Amino acid sequence: MLIRTIELILANFTYLQLRAKAMLQPEILEKEQAIIPIFRLAFRPFFLLPALLSIIAVVIWITVLRGNLQWQGILPANIWHGHEMIFGFAASVAIGFLLSAAQTWTGVRSIHGWKLATMVFFWLAARIALFSSTPSVLVFAVICEVIWWSMGISYLAYMVIKSNNRRNLIFIPLLSIIMMLDVATLWLALMGNPGLASHLSYGAVFMMATMVTVVGGRVIPFFTTRALNLPAINGHSVLERVIALMMAMTFITFIVSYRFAISELLAGMLMVTGCLQIIRMFNWQTVKTAKTPLLWSLHLSYLNMGIGFITMGISYFITTISFSSAIHIVTVGTIGTMIIAMMSRVSLGHTGRALQINTWISLSFIVLLIATLVRFLLPTLNLFMSGYILAASCWALGFTLFIVYYTPMLITARPDGRSG
Repeated sequence: MLIRTIELILANFTYLQLRAKAMLQPEILEKEQAIIPIFRLAFRPFFLLPALLSIIAVVIWITVLRGNLQWQGILPANIWHGHEMIFGFAASVAIGFLLSAAQTWTGVRSIHGWKLATMVFFWLAARIALFSSTPSVLVFAVICEVIWWSMGISYLAYMVIKSNNRRNLIFIPLLSIIMMLDVATLWLALMGNPGLASHLSYGAVFMMATMVTVVGGRVIPFFTTRALNLPAINGHSVLERVIALMMAMTFITFIVSYRFAISELLAGMLMVTGCLQIIRMFNWQTVKTAKTPLLWSLHLSYLNMGIGFITMGISYFITTISFSSAIHIVTVGTIGTMIIAMMSRVSLGHTGRALQINTWISLSFIVLLIATLVRFLLPTLNLFMSGYILAASCWALGFTLFIVYYTPMLITARPDGRSG
């Protein structure tokens, strides 16, 4: 414990030295200020562009479902929708967040400038190419997807390894697995196996939930205690290890369930994992966050993960609850809501602004939670299309509010003159 504390002090000291150097040496600041603001740190493009993509993806998907648009892509419309929401949106935001946060964790300058612009180029090229109805163009999309993933993961690995930041090495294998699921989903769809492609997309949701488990378990208690001036919240070490093990085992069990009839085992694991996630929150002081939108949005999004896992397990026994509806508690209520809450917080902090939001951003959190409710509840009442349309509308509204409010911050320089 003492050694770990010393490592953290040294890491923070190194980072502060780096920041002080940037502030004191005019030539360094001049070089930084020559970079277009949106390419100064990864959170800027990889918050703004995936948020916009998510709106486009849900609008196109609902339009196709309603029969108002004839889908022309070589990928089945449902595969494209799932892929872009999981990988194009959620995983991309995760990459942007981690590459930005790692600069603080490690004291190593994160990807920026032309390297970041190149990464964004391949991300955009993949998104555009995935609309194509030509197989060769889809292969090009897969290549672009691999390149942008490889750039993001390798740069994060470089930062973590160079600084000997062992605590955050966990993100390298997690992101690598998500990348493999991404490529496999696209390739299987191209090879004419949409069933397995869809299954692997769902598997990626479990991996994103694992990311939320790791990141959320660290930052939610920390943000809560710091904002509310509470004593430090420490997790129970045994419970933390059990949750990590159950998340891994549940993911593996779900993947192999495509070939083996183990639905009862999977259902049980899902419900146990969900209960453990809720138990983990018992000492997080959730009730005290009711007046702080940047906190309660994080707490409720994490709570939805526990509820979602339990409901997915129940869906194997109750026919009126579909697995698709249940997993959307996690995709919309956990991943979507936590992403918009974290993007709101990080965008303020990393652009040198106070951690205060207006009523419109608070509304964006609320409509994402409403989207979660209607996407699950209405289909169980056989109001499928109403549920889809209302959920998509709430999602689009929530992320439109984010884009309108945060775009000026994300495309302009920090008001304090610092880099990032």
